[in-house]
Amino acid sequence: MLDFYNNVFYNQNSHMPEYALILILLLFISVFLHRYFKLKLSKSKSHLFIFYAILFFVGIVWDQFAIGRNHWTYSEEFLLGPYVGFMPIEDYVFILVTPYFGLVVYKIIEKYLKN
Repeated sequence: MLDFYNNVFYNQNSHMPEYALILILLLFISVFLHRYFKLKLSKSKSHLFIFYAILFFVGIVWDQFAIGRNHWTYSEEFLLGPYVGFMPIEDYVFILVTPYFGLVVYKIIEKYLKN
């Protein structure tokens, strides 16, 4: 199975920004599910904005600290390249996309458990 992955998704001669591609795929899945199930994620747009602003702030502080202290690192070959502070640009997207995906899945479960 690993050979299949390496042959199809990873070419030794050209480094692919896998992290960004995974985030884009997760975003497309989230948007599709959000629209397909016609979900309302919050009571208002301002609640949603505050939710994401808090998550974004906490995520940035946490990641900057953890990366700066070498709690984790990133393999350069799988990134797009630009950094803001200690964090690769993909990590900022991660902080926004993963909670969106989690909220969408939670709302789908909530919607169908009520029925």
